[in-house]
Amino acid sequence: MNVATSRFGAIDIEPEDVISVPDGILGFPTSTQYVVIEHRPGSVFRWLQSIDEPTVAFLVADPASLVSDFALELDSQTASSLQLDEETPCLVYTIATIPKGKPEETTINLAGPIVVNVANRTARQLVLEDPAYAIRHPVMLGDRKQPAEAAA
Repeated sequence: MNVATSRFGAIDIEPEDVISVPDGILGFPTSTQYVVIEHRPGSVFRWLQSIDEPTVAFLVADPASLVSDFALELDSQTASSLQLDEETPCLVYTIATIPKGKPEETTINLAGPIVVNVANRTARQLVLEDPAYAIRHPVMLGDRKQPAEAAA
């Protein structure tokens, strides 16, 4: 399948690479089909590119690769809605923001992680109300995988 995007041009994807987000991403309820694209080799970042809307793409990362003490615990209702059990492989992404020309001000949204059921290719963005997880959690980029000082 060939998909036109504004950021990457035309890309070829396989149907089995599509991730369905039935509820959409916050603020983008009509974009429900996505594909994950590598940012560049060796990077912790990926792009969550909408198939429905060529201009919609989110820079994402596994929060565990940037924040050493991030541990997402799903309640039974959320796990059930995603058809996740203890043996189902899943991925967790957080949306990253890198201000233009200021990579030292990079933040990730720990309060709105995206959980992907790898087995059935469905995902859901959660809204966590835990004050330990900030919407703009600062991170340090580079060779060090350490959280930044003061996350709130």
